[in-house]
Amino acid sequence: MSATNPFSSAFELQRTMIDQSRRAMETGIDAQRAAMETWFDSFESAKSVQKSGVTLSKSAVHAYLDGMKTVFPEESVAELEAAVDEQFEAADEIHEDAWQSFLEGLDEAETTYDEMTEMQLEMLAEGFDAFEQLQSDAAETTEEVVASAEELAESA
Repeated sequence: MSATNPFSSAFELQRTMIDQSRRAMETGIDAQRAAMETWFDSFESAKSVQKSGVTLSKSAVHAYLDGMKTVFPEESVAELEAAVDEQFEAADEIHEDAWQSFLEGLDEAETTYDEMTEMQLEMLAEGFDAFEQLQSDAAETTEEVVASAEELAESA
């Protein structure tokens, strides 16, 4: 655009605002993605903490049963201890199966989320590209109109 075109600075300001808006939206989506990734990753830690809690409970029950051996006949406590171990083994299996199933579902959800985020970024880029093209076309048309007006003014 010519230096005398009064619309030049307005279009330049508009281009700057479009670019900043685009970058802000992309940054926001990247921040959401990072937060979701952290959230998805946190479940492995939760599984570990839960398993540690079960192990601690098992240790506490065994310590209690060891104390009972000093008071009751060892055979009767051994039967109780075997039953407790059997229940903890069953709980461990259920725990592992449940977590495995949950984490598999979580992996699928994370994949779906990533795909949706990519689509969102693509649509955002397409939208901003189209908007920038419209803005560029408008600036070009305005420049042509201003140039024509200047020529008419000079010839009059």
